[in-house]
This record gives sequence, structure tokens and C-alpha cells, in this order.
Amino acid sequence: MKRDRIALCLLTIGSTITCMAQVEVGILPSTVWCAGTPFDVPIIASGTFDPGNTFVVELSDPGGVFAPATAIGSLVSGVSGTVSGADWGSLVPGAGYLVRVRSTSPASISAPYATSLTLAAPIAGTDAFLTLCTSGTPTDLFPLLPGATPGGTWDDPNATGGLSGSVLSPALLGPGTYTFTYTVNEAGCTDEATVTVAVNAVPNAGTNAMITVCSTDPPFTMYQELGGTPNAGGAWTAPNGAVVSGVFDPSVDPPGFYAYTVAGDPPCLNEASTLMIAVTQAPNAGTDGSATYCPTDVPFTLIGQLSGSPSPGGTWTFGGNAHGPTFIPGVDVPGAYVYTVPGIAPCGNTSATVTAMLGICIITTPVNMGFQSVTE
Repeated sequence: MKRDRIALCLLTIGSTITCMAQVEVGILPSTVWCAGTPFDVPIIASGTFDPGNTFVVELSDPGGVFAPATAIGSLVSGVSGTVSGADWGSLVPGAGYLVRVRSTSPASISAPYATSLTLAAPIAGTDAFLTLCTSGTPTDLFPLLPGATPGGTWDDPNATGGLSGSVLSPALLGPGTYTFTYTVNEAGCTDEATVTVAVNAVPNAGTNAMITVCSTDPPFTMYQELGGTPNAGGAWTAPNGAVVSGVFDPSVDPPGFYAYTVAGDPPCLNEASTLMIAVTQAPNAGTDGSATYCPTDVPFTLIGQLSGSPSPGGTWTFGGNAHGPTFIPGVDVPGAYVYTVPGIAPCGNTSATVTAMLGICIITTPVNMGFQSVTE
């Protein structure tokens, strides 16, 4: 924009020309003033100014009225220059402001700049942080930026695909940390805020399961018996609610429902599953025993020769062949007699052995004395 200047000069005695001091606003680089950015106002001075003169840049109200004017910067000078980094201070953002410049010595005021100014202050809010769970519901990010100017644009720089407008669906992201930006543009001035979102994974306690074990099985870790792929490091509680280790000993631990709980990282809730353990009692065939006999002994029961407390109802074999429960001396032969009690799945059969041994026996044969007559 070309500005014409007319200098007013006086011809004094002695043929000296003295021009009146004049000041005006030079061509502004822009008529939009963005909040938080420097704003330079060029000043064009003509004529002679007194030493110590100050050029003061003034701003009107949004209606273009300088009543009173607001000083936004100054320069101590008597020649043209630039007031750098003008500060709008607490002025209300908006359009319609006029700018002018005045000098202090001599005092003069320029005409307002031909084009009004727009003071733009887009507000995107301050950066925010949010933690979500992968199982969480869609969340609106805009309320996290209080005071932000609506109508801006959201950006998903990580291309997660989980952001629609300002609404974020954590289930589409998966565990991790992501950033999303909100930008407000006003008259070419922009402000930006970042929302950092940490997404925690839902804990996995596996799925419920039921197992049956034998009372003589070795101890085992319950974790491996759950369905699915549960996270390690959870806590176990017994059927009575007591906290227990993750190892089950069929010989001493009670059957029932054991609960496995995996703690969730907030805001994810804890997850739990149950393992129902049934314990089948193993059959009891007692412990091995032995019996020493003589051919003339009376028959005896084989089970009575076993130690422990063998369960009744088992079967006896000798040399792989079935045998009755009674040993008959003089008929049965020495050897190993095996007692087997059948098990109920998952318990197998159990056996114990009675070893029959022929002892060193003294057999006395009766003496026939015949008939004798006694005479008195």
C-alpha cells in the first residue's frame, strides 16, 4: 500500500527551512496479530523532533475509538524506526482495532492506519494425559482441554485408526502410548494442544476349567490347568476364601472351587476365573506282607497277611492266574500272591503282595500200640 506524505516546512530568517515534525504508521507486515507472537510496527518520521522524543504506538478499542488509547509499544528516537515486539496485553481478541502513533516532543498524533487490525487468540487448551483400558468405551478427548476453542481439527499422527473426530475408541488401538493433537486456526493464527493416551491391556485370567485328580497324584501348579492363555502372576484363593499358593497337593488339599485373580492396571478392572478340582481317592491294597506255614496248618485268609488297611473287594492272583482269597496249606504252593484293588479314573489299580513260605515243620506220625490184655 502506497502512502503519500506531505511535509509542512517553514522558511525562516536566514533562508533556513524548518519542516514540521510529523509521524505516521508505516506499512504493516500483516493486519492480523497472533497472540503470543511479536508484532512490529514501522514508524515513519519526518521533520525535526526534539532530543529524547518518544514514539508511542497506540491501539483503539474494537470499535476503532481511541478513548482512551492503549499503548502497546514505544521507541525513543527522532527518526523513522520500528517498534518491535508490540504487546497487546489484556486486550480482548477480535477485529476492528485501529493503530496509530504519537510523538512526545513535539507532541503530535498520526492518523489511524488505513486498515483495521484483527487480534487473534485461538485457544487449543493445555496438553493433557489420559489412561484408558482396551476394554473401555469410546471416550471424547475434547473435554480434556478446558477452555479450548471448539471447531478445531484433531490429528492422529500415529495413524491408529481409533480416532473419529474427537472420540477415541481404545479397543481399536491395543496396549501402548499414543498422542493426538488438537489444532485451532483463527484468521491464520494457530494454537495446538496434545493429548497423550496410555492404553492398558485387559488382564487375562484364562477361562474356567474342571479337572479330576487322584489323591496319590503328585502336587501340580493350578495355573496350567486353566483354559485359554491366562497371565502369570495372579493370586489364588481356596474354597474357604483363604489365599493359597498356586500349587495343589491332592494328598492334603481340599477339593472345590479355586479362584485365580489377575490384577488390572487401572482403569482396567481385575479379572478372575475358577478351577474346580475334584479328588478321587486312590484304592488301598495295603502293604506287602508274608506268611510262613506248615502243610498241616489250617487255611487262612491272604488279606489278613497284608499290612496297612487294605480295602475289601479286590482280587487275588498267583502266577498271573486267579486265586481265591484263602490259602490252603498242603494244597497251595509257596510263592507270591498278588492282591489288586481296582481304581476309579483317574486313579489306577493298586496292588500288594503276600509271600507264602513253607516253614520247617516237625510232623509226628501216631504209633499204633494195638490191643493189650492186663491180667490181675
